[in-house]
Amino acid sequence: MSDLLALAAFISFAIFLLAGKQGKVAAVAGWGCVVLNLFSELPALLSEGNLLYPVLTLFSVPFFVITAERIIRNDAVVLQLSRTAALATVIWVPFSLVPFLHDLVVAMVVNQAFVVITSLGHHPQLFAWDVIGENGFYNQIILPCTGLSAIAILAGVAFGNRDLSARQAVSAFLLIVPVIWVLNLLRVSAVFIAVSGRWFARFPDPGIAPAGDANFFWAHNIFAEGFAIIGLLILFRILCRIIPQRAVFAKNVVRVYRDRVCAAVKVLQAEMKRSFS
Repeated sequence: MSDLLALAAFISFAIFLLAGKQGKVAAVAGWGCVVLNLFSELPALLSEGNLLYPVLTLFSVPFFVITAERIIRNDAVVLQLSRTAALATVIWVPFSLVPFLHDLVVAMVVNQAFVVITSLGHHPQLFAWDVIGENGFYNQIILPCTGLSAIAILAGVAFGNRDLSARQAVSAFLLIVPVIWVLNLLRVSAVFIAVSGRWFARFPDPGIAPAGDANFFWAHNIFAEGFAIIGLLILFRILCRIIPQRAVFAKNVVRVYRDRVCAAVKVLQAEMKRSFS
């Protein structure tokens, strides 16, 4: 997220958290910053051969339209969803904007991943405080590689519920923070080993990876991203067992957006019939 949009999202969602329903406009502004950021990063993501976030960007526009409309109408489910997004943003943004926090979490991932890769029999080298290299492959660890975004999202989901017991809060924290941290270290290490070892060198080159690096495309953009999504879904399922209210909330969120999409499709079909009649 760009610094300006990150700061704007942080301020908007913080106002919403403090003001509640009275901060509906701030909630809409916060969501708007998120959508604008997706579009601002689209050229870089496409140049890197990333597929997931461009797809999310495509669907973010109708999502934002529905979300803004339901917020203005005081929809309890979407307001609760906005609280979840607000908490995630408030957790994430300080690590994005404050150099000390940013460098601290990146350095932790670099050093710990270095230990994991070495313990698996490989011989990486630190070429900079945030760059690990081996066999001609140099991997710079950046904030999105730290797993912090996944931690922030699931923390927002868990602690967006106002009625958590102390036991639920502790269990959710232990599920989210240490588990995602360890899983992300394994992901970063596996991608590094796969690319430096050219595991996917024989895979077809889609022609959209930087410098034609199909090996990195398959290791990072396909397999690592895919397993990360599956892992998050599994953790969310476990989280719903810890906090059953979250499962009900998830079903309500799906229902709200499904109903709005179906209603829009029916209106569009009616307009098309009227145009051709």
